[in-house]
Amino acid sequence: MQTDSEGRKPLTFVTITYRAEDTLLLLQARSLALYARPDDVASVIVIDNGSPRMSRRTRRRLLDAYGPLADRVRIVRRSELGSDVAASGWMSQQVMKLAAHRLVQTPTYVLLDAKNHLIRPVSVSDFLAADGRARTGFQSYLSHPLLPRLRRVLDYLGLDQAAADHFPPTSTPFVAHREVAAALIDDIEKSSGRPFAVEFVEADLTEFPLYSAWLLRRDGSWDATYVDDAIQAPTVWGGNASRSGVDRAIEQAEESDAPAFGVHRRALHRLGGDGLDALAAFLSERRLVSGPAEFRRLRRTFERQYGAEILRARLASRLRPSRS
Repeated sequence: MQTDSEGRKPLTFVTITYRAEDTLLLLQARSLALYARPDDVASVIVIDNGSPRMSRRTRRRLLDAYGPLADRVRIVRRSELGSDVAASGWMSQQVMKLAAHRLVQTPTYVLLDAKNHLIRPVSVSDFLAADGRARTGFQSYLSHPLLPRLRRVLDYLGLDQAAADHFPPTSTPFVAHREVAAALIDDIEKSSGRPFAVEFVEADLTEFPLYSAWLLRRDGSWDATYVDDAIQAPTVWGGNASRSGVDRAIEQAEESDAPAFGVHRRALHRLGGDGLDALAAFLSERRLVSGPAEFRRLRRTFERQYGAEILRARLASRLRPSRS
């Protein structure tokens, strides 16, 4: 694999999926095929965190969607990250994003959620500065919904709570350095005396705040690792699943020339006619779907997958032993 014109090594892209998000992941695969420069992609790692596991048909369809990158795609089960992160669920998915360094061969990797799609041509320089530092932005979390979780992480690491007023983003796309993730996990395992996944869950930590806060504790600042230049990725969330929410996200994407766009699974489920029409038109314009008809077909497939996942979760909840 050749490095890019500025001598920087290509990236690894890592995504974790489960059955409710396989259709969103298909759109992500198409977006990488369309917009990622092949010379900038060392590999794509898809971690299957679902139960049941991804079907052969879905795997074939997904690999086809990656187009010229298909030979660099590795679809793995969560167990391949190690027995300590073999469980499914939201907390384990966070652990997997950091433990993914075990599968990564490049110095840096870009973590995506299935909801993230590229919407214009991108290169390594969209994610890394010329000196290899990760692009990120900073914001105040003092009125952010994640403030309690960030405070918990800062307290866990013995850091000043004032850091919450100027902290890196806690969303995807998120650029991680392999050596940082490895050192973080090793440090926490040694200090806690427990496997990382166990300590992470028991301490009720959160992945990206932990990564950035640990760097702050190690280096005293983020200057050596981050450059203040946020990766724009406007997202339609479940809470703004409306025509106005879609329009606002599209407007933000166009004004900032964002490399990525996001549609959360709850938003895709909740959107009504006008919102779906606007989203279909935007995705068609960016060539992620061939037109409104294909978008409607994909949405119907998604609804079946999403509904089945909700039923599985409810059944699992009923079968779970009571703690009383």
